[in-house]
Amino acid sequence: MDKSLLVAIGKVTKAHGVRGALKVFPYGETFDELDAGDKLFSMESGEQRQFTLASLRAQNRVWIVEFEEISGRDQAEALTGKEIFIDSERLPRLPQGEYYHFQLIGLSVETKEGRPLGTLNAVLETRSNDVYVVEGGGKEVLIPAIEGVVSEVDLPNGKVIVDLPEGLES
Repeated sequence: MDKSLLVAIGKVTKAHGVRGALKVFPYGETFDELDAGDKLFSMESGEQRQFTLASLRAQNRVWIVEFEEISGRDQAEALTGKEIFIDSERLPRLPQGEYYHFQLIGLSVETKEGRPLGTLNAVLETRSNDVYVVEGGGKEVLIPAIEGVVSEVDLPNGKVIVDLPEGLES
């Protein structure tokens, strides 16, 4: 499997217990959709390692995850700090007009008049709406990801078209 098709869904925070379980901090809601038998991955020294999900359960803000290939605390501790990935094809389909952050990162951003603003480098989640962090020309612009500001997301052509409110124009 090509690494570019893998999407990080969480990070191992520490081992849990003596039988090899892991505490994983989720990046989103993907763990809600997983079942025993699903294939997940980690990256170690640039090499991809596959794991088979044996069980998982929510515990407060983390997930307790067990893999068939991990049978002891030492093996589990070796994964501390590593991200857990899933094949992007396994992600749930989103409604039209909604996107995963990984789909947006790296897109070029331009105004509706065609003026380039830079590259979308991060998506900040706020209580009311996401905010796109766009860097270009030595500047950083924070763009609210709301209707009326984000005019179009054109994934096939790798760009986002925005109508910046007054005060955000640079």
